[in-house]
Amino acid sequence: MYKLLVTAILIIFTSCFAWGDTIKLKNGDNLSGKIKLVDSNKVLIETEYAGIITINSDKVATFSINEPVKIKNGLFSASQYADTIVSAGESEIKLVKGNDNKIIPINNDLTIIRNTSSSLTPNDLIINGDLNAGAYYNKGSSKSEQYNLNGNITAKHDLWRHGLRAALFRSKDDEQTSNYYYTAQYEVDRFFTPSFFWQGNVQYKHDWIEDIKTKTSFGTGPGWQVWEDELSALSLTGLVSYQRIDYRDGNDSTHPLGSVKWNYYQFFAGKSLKFFTVGEIGRSFNNDVDLDLSATAGLAYWLTDWLSVNTSLTRSKSTTHDGDSSNTNYNIGVGVNW
Repeated sequence: MYKLLVTAILIIFTSCFAWGDTIKLKNGDNLSGKIKLVDSNKVLIETEYAGIITINSDKVATFSINEPVKIKNGLFSASQYADTIVSAGESEIKLVKGNDNKIIPINNDLTIIRNTSSSLTPNDLIINGDLNAGAYYNKGSSKSEQYNLNGNITAKHDLWRHGLRAALFRSKDDEQTSNYYYTAQYEVDRFFTPSFFWQGNVQYKHDWIEDIKTKTSFGTGPGWQVWEDELSALSLTGLVSYQRIDYRDGNDSTHPLGSVKWNYYQFFAGKSLKFFTVGEIGRSFNNDVDLDLSATAGLAYWLTDWLSVNTSLTRSKSTTHDGDSSNTNYNIGVGVNW
């Protein structure tokens, strides 16, 4: 009997330590786990027994979180921080920061995310990514076809972050190919503070239609992780690159290139809808390249934890003294995410 009692106490203690956040629903039910996100629409809690559970915010009476969090009351309001959150009655929570306590209501403007600024990058290896495919076909007085495939993989470990992107686009109008190219990019970031990192970057593009046949660049430069949390992220990077361009007429050119990169995303409706944009804009230092632009913006809606439908616009344009390249692609398709 004594051994069973000790074992039960240890199990309960271990469970509470590992899954210390709690949610009390208005119907009286209780859930324990790790609350990932609270916003005006959804509450996401990761449980030991059922993975991530999504709960409508209007079903939640109160909750507690036993780790540092960031709180916003409205999208454009200033952020505040708390060491823990304690339940404080129906539709209220208590923010605890040191010896200071503050009770706030649970309302439609409330957004709470775990504070990730206390560490540089995760010590454990974290890999996530997506693979998206889209197609378009229209037949009337003229016939149009468009196909695209793109993917993105990010791996984080200790002070390092690796990113790999690739995309293939092809479109035809009345059997005449108007766009046909692929791109590939690899980047590695080394963090020195929670925000400052240094990036190395390799990019390649091959085009079967435009004046610029291939474009290859090797770059490096500083970056700044403006913020990154469960709900959104923004990073900016300045690169100085060595770029080589091969033209369809057989000529080629090499030049130093300066550019600015951005990577931004924002989740809405409890991480079911995502807006994202990623791109780079620059020009050469010797004026051989007046404009070098590559940008993508889009929306993705999660049907399940791993399947999404998405739409995006990709624009790339290079203006040089020896030739130009210009591509615009619209995409509607499905994606697999992990």
